[in-house]
Amino acid sequence: MRDGFLMTRRGFLRTAGLTIMMTSAGGALSFLELHKQFLRPPGALPEQDFLARCLKCQKCLAVCPTSVIMPLSLSESIRGLGTPALNYKNGFCNLCLKCIEVCPTGALKSLRPEQVSIGVARIDPANCVAWNWMGCTVCAAQCPLNAISLDDGKRPVVDAEKCNGCGICEMSCPSTSLRAYNKQSQGKGVVVTPLKSGV
Repeated sequence: MRDGFLMTRRGFLRTAGLTIMMTSAGGALSFLELHKQFLRPPGALPEQDFLARCLKCQKCLAVCPTSVIMPLSLSESIRGLGTPALNYKNGFCNLCLKCIEVCPTGALKSLRPEQVSIGVARIDPANCVAWNWMGCTVCAAQCPLNAISLDDGKRPVVDAEKCNGCGICEMSCPSTSLRAYNKQSQGKGVVVTPLKSGV
């Protein structure tokens, strides 16, 4: 009886310990995700308000003409799973604002195209072909706002004040295909990064 009681007590303590560890880990993950930012569709409320309002109805995905809006996966976010984010591997935001029109909860607030501020493009010199070999001007040529210019060395430079984060530069950047042979290449030469809070 006593041996059986001790085993039960050990099992209980082990289970309690695992529960405490998992709860702590979950709390840590939630804390980390509070500060995680994503490229949200135009008009997105600040992240916490957006998550509180978004129903994950995916109406914005269905209406997007460039297929740039995709649902976040579990590996990207636990709290944001299924919520819409912009993926510039698929397309870019053409500022049609149809996503705002179909949003049923106000998670995407109404605004004009010139007010859109999704994020800001940043040049990654380690991956940018122009910064290594010169000769590539794709992002500068594609930018509809002239937010990317070339410096004296013919390398792209972003004017953050002009950039609205539409992502056409990232989508069109040829770095990954031009540098496919180079295993040290980590990705695109220009990447749009989220703002701390945007519209």
